Amino acid sequence: MMVGAQAYATTQISTASSVQVVVLLYDGAISSMKLAQEGMVALNFHDKARFLDRALRVIGELSASLNMDEGGVVAKDLQRLYEYIQFELTQANFKNEPGRLEGPIRCMTVIREAWQELAVQGAKPQAVGM
Repeated sequence: MMVGAQAYATTQISTASSVQVVVLLYDGAISSMKLAQEGMVALNFHDKARFLDRALRVIGELSASLNMDEGGVVAKDLQRLYEYIQFELTQANFKNEPGRLEGPIRCMTVIREAWQELAVQGAKPQAVGM
């Protein structure tokens, strides 16, 4: 079953536009933060660490993909947002405070919706220089 899911995910990514890939990355980060939250509440430190690490890696990739030369103010704002989210995830981990993930989840969800709207319109993410 896992092989089928991985094959589906690979196909989904390889056939997606760059905007759709960004939406998938946001989905992954949001899902990972929610799963980390559940791990914290259940005192399942393995899941907490695994999913926070996954979320941090995705956010790191999103941040690294910003083109600061062409992206202008939008890229700079996204970079600050990603730094805030990375800080909050780190603090939530250190202090084992699942509530600290609420803000990052909300922010990522709002921006994910904007990316999804761009994907529906078939737009290219030139504003952030991707």
